[in-house]
Amino acid sequence: MKIALASSHVVTKDVRYNAASIVRTLEQCRGRADLAVFGESMLQGFESLTWDYDTDCRMALSVHDPLVLQIGRAAEQNRVAVSFGMIEKEGDALFSSQLVLSAQGERIHCFHRVSEGWKACGCTDSHYRQGNGFDTFSYAGKTFSIGLCGDLWTEGRPEEMRRCHPDVVLWPVWCDFAPCEWNEKVKHEYAQQAALCGDLVLYVNPFCTDTFVSDAATGGAACFEKGRITAEIPAGSSGVLLVETA
Repeated sequence: MKIALASSHVVTKDVRYNAASIVRTLEQCRGRADLAVFGESMLQGFESLTWDYDTDCRMALSVHDPLVLQIGRAAEQNRVAVSFGMIEKEGDALFSSQLVLSAQGERIHCFHRVSEGWKACGCTDSHYRQGNGFDTFSYAGKTFSIGLCGDLWTEGRPEEMRRCHPDVVLWPVWCDFAPCEWNEKVKHEYAQQAALCGDLVLYVNPFCTDTFVSDAATGGAACFEKGRITAEIPAGSSGVLLVETA
């Protein structure tokens, strides 16, 4: 199975631009990958929320939103399954979610981030929620689990992930490390943390092009295998990293 880790351009609050960025990448992956994975909050950007519930409800999207359906059609047209991060509205609740659509454009999984780091806890109420834990889904003969960003750094969660026994752990993040800091030091810390969670962990970080966002994601992607970095796109770069699983 060929998996594309897509460190793609994202603009805060510009959902149409970000959806188009996903679609363009799916077109580039046609015939090259079976699944394309994008980073956390790819559809709206990590800094898209204001912590005013009424305002944030207008920024959040349902998994049935026309833009999401457009991405599903692109997945079907290009025969590439897709997974991307979004601020999801489900009923009256808001989540940081990672949606997975098949190569037929059908929803096969939606993971809710389990750690609180996506929200300003002192400013939010019970509408801003987390998921309860990790689980698995199957696609193209492989089992997958997802952990979003700080999930895999939360006490007890790496062990929980191990107990799921996935073939592949997807680790979409929104990380704002300075490129030199990530490339010289932090990536090795992430590789060691990944080894606690699974034998094959695929990390992907968006590339935020905003100049006004204080914690703009700095791009990059990596394949972590048993604590080793076996393939990567360095931070400070956008692009697509192709990983082939046995």
